Amino acid sequence: MSSLALLFILCFLVSVDIRILAPVLPSISNSLGSSPGAIGLAMTSYSLAYGTGQLFYGPLSDRLGRIAVVRAAGVGFCICTILSALTVTTWQFILVRLMAGALAGAAIPLTLVFIGDMVAYDNRQLMLGRFAAINSAAMAFSASIGGTIAHFISWRLMLIGNAALALIPLALMWRLDARPNEETPACADRYIDLLRNRRALFVYVAVFLQGFLLWGGMTYFGSFGIHRHGLDQFTVGLLIALFGIGMMAGGLMMGRIRRHFSENTLAIAGGLMMGLSYLAFIPQGPVLVFATGLLAMGLGYASLHTTLQVRGTEISATARGKAFSLFAVNLFVGLSIGSAAFGWLVDKGWYETIFAIAGVGLIGVGFATALAPQTGTSRQCPATEP
Repeated sequence: MSSLALLFILCFLVSVDIRILAPVLPSISNSLGSSPGAIGLAMTSYSLAYGTGQLFYGPLSDRLGRIAVVRAAGVGFCICTILSALTVTTWQFILVRLMAGALAGAAIPLTLVFIGDMVAYDNRQLMLGRFAAINSAAMAFSASIGGTIAHFISWRLMLIGNAALALIPLALMWRLDARPNEETPACADRYIDLLRNRRALFVYVAVFLQGFLLWGGMTYFGSFGIHRHGLDQFTVGLLIALFGIGMMAGGLMMGRIRRHFSENTLAIAGGLMMGLSYLAFIPQGPVLVFATGLLAMGLGYASLHTTLQVRGTEISATARGKAFSLFAVNLFVGLSIGSAAFGWLVDKGWYETIFAIAGVGLIGVGFATALAPQTGTSRQCPATEP
């Protein structure tokens, strides 16, 4: 199998792991004798470790190659995921999920960097749309299968099974040539150069806010479905899967969409679809509103996030892994802070406040992205003397 195909399979399974806890938080909290807000800290620690690990993985992949870094970290991720299924206390679970998140952080961001290396800019959003479809399929699968297994069997078996499956593409990756395509240039961007690039800073701030508002709020959709609508975990899992279906549809249609609409139009449409969906959850509406909002939210995410990803992969031509590592750091630090902040509100039962903050904020991110100038390379290598 090609390196890109194996990366896509591994990223599917890592994406399942990232999102599989949301529909089963009540089951885990009951099993470990804790509250959903406390178990939500496991997602916070996972996301924080996942994001901050990029500061290590990005530069390392610029030197050693994307494949070499992904496969080594992937093995450790599988081990920690299995260990997290064997924990017996809340703090054990949080600690092991933190380690799993740190090791999982190599797969998806470095695959995006790999796409940036291999695919021309004009075709990149199409490929990123396909990759988004893979991850959204994982979202739909994780929500539905997570809720099903937790409801009928055990959340522990769910985690062990996903880790075992991830070992298959990892084993095949050890047969690939993992050497980097070229040496890192002597004039490669430093972190300080990237942080001085105002256009790059805007992308980083935008993706931080997207992680904080969208994923921070989504962490507690399972608890919301039970609290507001009295649903069981199985039904909540199926409903949250609609977000993944919407995202998958948006990713698969990205080629056709990009032929008719600009990046800026997609950013505005994405912010509106996500933000208005959150705002629609505030009134005491029927379950159908919750389901429709999740579907629209997935479509919106595919539109806005792939736009930010394209710009993120183009920030630096001399240190693409390092530049995109800051993109991933901001996304997952935003998610982790959002999960923690919204978890405090969830434990007080203030879901409407969460939805108002997230809805208005996401609409603002979409419009701001459309108005911002596109990114450019921070530094240029000097021309070689003849």
